[in-house]
Amino acid sequence: MKHDREFWTRHVERWRASGLTQKAYCARRRLAKGSLGYWASTLERRKAAVTELVEVGRTEVKPQQLNCPIELAVQGGYLLRLWPGVQPAHLREVLSVLERRS
Repeated sequence: MKHDREFWTRHVERWRASGLTQKAYCARRRLAKGSLGYWASTLERRKAAVTELVEVGRTEVKPQQLNCPIELAVQGGYLLRLWPGVQPAHLREVLSVLERRS
């Protein structure tokens, strides 16, 4: 069965968030390890090709600001507010959705 980019993007993200090896993840979901590896490297290359570096200023954090979000301006006009304790896997998923929209 052939699957599209969106299918493999979801599985690559889930595999990375799972902490499992590619072999273990694929065995649990009955996926071809070679296909997951191919898409993981393909998506990483595409991501690296469109990633731009942005200079970020430094500021001193005051004690009352520790429960404040970090604001991240994303290409396409999006503004993300990241609160302390945000899960990295959730952030990766949100960024992946925004990347597909751009």
